[in-house]
Amino acid sequence: MGRLLLYSFFIFLAGAFLYSLFFLNWFLTLLVHSGLQIDFLLDAANWLFLLALFLAGVEFAMHGLSGRQRVVRSEPVTNQRVSVGMTAYNDELSIGGAVKEFKHLKEVASIVVIDNNSVDSTAKVAARAGARVVREYVQGYGAACIRALKEARKNGNLVCLVEGDQTFVASDLKKLIAYIENVDMVFGTRTTMEIVEPDSQVTPFIHIGNVFVAKLIQIRHWGKLRVTDCGCTYRLVRPEALDKIIGELSVTGSHFLPHMLTIALKHDLKVIECPIMFRKRVGASKVVGSDFFKGLANGIQMIWTILSS
Repeated sequence: MGRLLLYSFFIFLAGAFLYSLFFLNWFLTLLVHSGLQIDFLLDAANWLFLLALFLAGVEFAMHGLSGRQRVVRSEPVTNQRVSVGMTAYNDELSIGGAVKEFKHLKEVASIVVIDNNSVDSTAKVAARAGARVVREYVQGYGAACIRALKEARKNGNLVCLVEGDQTFVASDLKKLIAYIENVDMVFGTRTTMEIVEPDSQVTPFIHIGNVFVAKLIQIRHWGKLRVTDCGCTYRLVRPEALDKIIGELSVTGSHFLPHMLTIALKHDLKVIECPIMFRKRVGASKVVGSDFFKGLANGIQMIWTILSS
């Protein structure tokens, strides 16, 4: 469900772009009494709009407006014992505080830190703070996340994925737990700006980009979820649900998060997002941070992941 709808959306955008070029030329013609002969753009835009409407109509005719019949689920997880998998790469300044913050929660049963080939004292600081440390030799954010999920799966009755840069607040885990009785996976969203620190990595560009890519996922999987953030690491998943998808998680780069979500939706897992607080990170970002060009490149990879899923 949703592939034709997603194609329809991009065709519609292409048509809108051609329309804008046509009317920009028309406006310039009025101003300077001279313009290009580009009437064909109007015809092309009209055909693109018709094609977009046709594809959307075919999609809805095949699957309906709702996508699937919703079944409300209520399966509380009693005696929550959360196993936290925490990614880290050259995070010696933040990892100790992150581990200690999660250790203070009574719901947390264990913490494993995935050291993704750090060249500083990340592993020593994490171990000193009370975490089990595992080294992941395959370099990449996605590789560290996959290893974190696998290692955390070995303990507890809930699995939490989080980064060790202290951008996420440990107490928000209670928010995720509150939703897990209704779904298979809860993931945070950093788009509720009232609880996002103004000096965090969520710049206006990153915010808009995350929402845009998230809505592409929502269109692609129409009727299965509402999503506003495609790049939030903070996630809580039931172990039995993780078992269904862990073998298909293969993206080792920084576009892992939408990949994980699309695999979960492919297996019809029920997922929901929850607003979480987001702080300024401790130390320097190694993935995207607030870098415009890194964010753009990562966004393109995410879009391709969604289109090809």
